[in-house]
Amino acid sequence: MGLAIADKPRVEPRVRAMVRARLRDSAGERDVCIIDVSTRGLLMTTACPPGRGEFVELIIGPNRLTALVKWSGERRFGLSLRERVSVAAMLEGGAGAVALAVSPARARRTTNHWAALAATPQALARIGQFAMVLAALMGAGFILTELVSSGFDPMRAAMLAQK
Repeated sequence: MGLAIADKPRVEPRVRAMVRARLRDSAGERDVCIIDVSTRGLLMTTACPPGRGEFVELIIGPNRLTALVKWSGERRFGLSLRERVSVAAMLEGGAGAVALAVSPARARRTTNHWAALAATPQALARIGQFAMVLAALMGAGFILTELVSSGFDPMRAAMLAQK
């Protein structure tokens, strides 16, 4: 199994690390050590690694990351992260935010359009502005309709009187 993983070409380069973290899985919570990092995955070691295919939560500093165990050995295992992370922030022990922001274009490709628009503050502000303008136009239209309608009341009364 080790040879098959070693022969596989890397999607992106790995950076060697020695960072302590906590891992939570079905067996509980325990200390782990991050051995190498990329923006999409981690190589880790612990006395009792989780099983392949299991979803785990990695706690590094104040950050909590969800990951899938891609492979598991005697003491080492590989994680595929749900979101991309900053390698530099991971090497610093996760003191700051480690998850990278998702670009609006990527969000549109992976989610529906409304969720992608809501993901960026500028787009959310534009949606709010559009809603306010639309509400103002609808209100003005209603008031205009009432004014025009009331202006025709004398004519309507005269027509009814002639019949």
